[in-house]
Amino acid sequence: MRFRNSASAAASDGQTKDRTSDDLQHEYDLIARERAGGHNALSAITAQNDIARELERRGEL
Repeated sequence: MRFRNSASAAASDGQTKDRTSDDLQHEYDLIARERAGGHNALSAITAQNDIARELERRGEL
């Protein structure tokens, strides 16, 4: 499995508002799988938190 070295495209630069809820949910799930595999980089945790906040704001989570 390949792990990301930077924030996800869905969560970077505050662009979560421009992404569809499906895109954000998919990205959230990918980060969750990476974290379950032992990769817990701060950037991944931060990106996942940003996505979760946006999905919660939309009432999707």
